[in-house]
Amino acid sequence: MDAYDVAVVGGGPGGLATAMYGKMRGLSTVVFEAEAFGGQLINLYPTKPVTNFPAQPELASGELAQRLADQADHFGAELAEYEAVEHIGREDGQFRLRTDKRELRAASLILALGLGRFTPRKLGLASEDRFRGAGLTYRLPKLEEISAKRVVIVGGGDSAVDTALSLERVADVTLVHRREALRAFAHSQARLRDSGVRLLTNAEVVGLGGAERLEHVIVSLEDESSVEIPTDLLLVSIGQVPDLRGVQGWDLPLGDCHQPVNSAMETEIGGVFAVGDFADYPGKVKMIATAVAEGSTAAAAAERFLMMGGLGRAA
Repeated sequence: MDAYDVAVVGGGPGGLATAMYGKMRGLSTVVFEAEAFGGQLINLYPTKPVTNFPAQPELASGELAQRLADQADHFGAELAEYEAVEHIGREDGQFRLRTDKRELRAASLILALGLGRFTPRKLGLASEDRFRGAGLTYRLPKLEEISAKRVVIVGGGDSAVDTALSLERVADVTLVHRREALRAFAHSQARLRDSGVRLLTNAEVVGLGGAERLEHVIVSLEDESSVEIPTDLLLVSIGQVPDLRGVQGWDLPLGDCHQPVNSAMETEIGGVFAVGDFADYPGKVKMIATAVAEGSTAAAAAERFLMMGGLGRAA
């Protein structure tokens, strides 16, 4: 049975950074990802530009995910893509992991679970499922695959605003947000004001129409009137619903989708650390750069844990 100093579960930015820093510290490290490496970066919006990552003014999400994976691989971390961890327990003073392909042991465990196998948050409209895949989507297609000329985006966060700005290059875009104030960075909001994107605030998509495909959306406005907007593509970007049901069967006393940690990214479970969206502490700012920094901290803490005896270094 393979044995490692560090097993990282979750291959988003935080997990990949943890794996890289673990290997830089001389720890045998493996990182598992049930889907493609990159987490939400690659699985939700691979072509959306990331503009808030240090040293890179703009970079496509998918490319950033690939660079993080390549860097972890460069330093020698073992990358286990499309390999889901099905169970984790303790055995003989170490952690025993079972994936859908093998069993292994690890002296420390770093959880970078994000939102788990998240599902998109829906609008809650009766006709929503009928148009899914026929003009309605929750994940940004590759720009080169978009033929739509009239796009409506629902949401007010960074993802929605950044997506609107990127799609403006290829389509007529309307952004609909149910509140007055957007949640996106001030810099992104300034770019939005200078763009040609039509912004409707205090507004809500309340109806979908079309025959075989989506042809229009009905938007309720602040004055209680409504407007029908011709639409070839409706992109719903109002968040994700965490799905960590697979974790509940693990032999670890984990809570819900937010695991409390201290400043060293340590959980209350000895030898278990958490990073990224799964880790929670006062004042946390959820950004890619934050997750990467947490990976560095967790790797250092895991090294200290093992140097002090831990649960035993990998053989």
